[in-house]
Amino acid sequence: MKAMKALLLTAALVGGLLAAAPAMAQNPRLGYVPTEDHPVGQASRHFAKLVEEKTGGRIKIDTFGNGVLGSEPEMQASVQAGFIDIMVGPTPNLVGVVPQFMIYDLPFFYKDFAAVDAVMDGAVGEQLFAQLTEKTGMVGLAWWDNGFRHMTNKIRPINTVEDMAGINIRVIPNPLFLATWTALGTNPTPLPWPELYSALENGAVDAQETPYALIYTARFYEVQKYLAKTGHVYTPFVLLASQKWFGSLSDEDKAHVMEAAKESAAYQRDVSRKAADNLEQELKAKGFEITQPTPEALAAMSERVAPVVKEYSEKIGVDLVEQARADMAAVAK
Repeated sequence: MKAMKALLLTAALVGGLLAAAPAMAQNPRLGYVPTEDHPVGQASRHFAKLVEEKTGGRIKIDTFGNGVLGSEPEMQASVQAGFIDIMVGPTPNLVGVVPQFMIYDLPFFYKDFAAVDAVMDGAVGEQLFAQLTEKTGMVGLAWWDNGFRHMTNKIRPINTVEDMAGINIRVIPNPLFLATWTALGTNPTPLPWPELYSALENGAVDAQETPYALIYTARFYEVQKYLAKTGHVYTPFVLLASQKWFGSLSDEDKAHVMEAAKESAAYQRDVSRKAADNLEQELKAKGFEITQPTPEALAAMSERVAPVVKEYSEKIGVDLVEQARADMAAVAK
């Protein structure tokens, strides 16, 4: 009887300790849509390695590429809700929750990488991250490179704005992209990224516009023939964390994560931009006919979308747009 009482008492004590102890921590999950060999995949693994090293193994991030955790909008909703801890996605998907992110969708606004880095790493980038946390419950960890977007299609070479007329082009489901491509004379069709390849293959759309790295890793050379170096929009990727996960970290680990994020940004931008330099020849070898519209032709395209830039600058906030222009002017060559 005494043995039974002792056993019951021990069980109760153990049960109480288990109930009081925190649940076994699950490794934070980081999701992204591009392939493993894309600069985002490489940088995601690099970021995870940096975090593990800086935290002495306390935080071990598991990375999931190829859209395994969902499309970018789906992952964004999951990060906001705290179901996924970290993700990488392009800024146009954030426009619905923080409209000021449209500053990265303004057509023919950014001249070169020095200009975009000045905006991302300056007062504009800081303000956008502050609004992101305030309005969404997501934490902006770092700005990564996605690159300048170029147009591909299977109908004809694009050398002038007139060449774009009537082409059915897939665009990101984003109002500024729709307005831009309507102004350029195309027929824009909003589609989520995972549906794009099949839409190009079956003829649902004729064209698309993404940076070199996505054109290559998505194998668009199999379903497209012409690539025009329009460089019409610069789109960053953003490394985002759930406030639920990030807020649960100690101050020390928060600092380690932010330090790793900053280092990952330098790494990722370098990898992404070097890859873009090499990819043009690779895309030619895969069968793309690549054309470069003249400066005059690009100026005509820019003029065509000028009313769109004016309209959306007012929606974004003229002060923020002017701050971006000032930051770019400070580093202009």
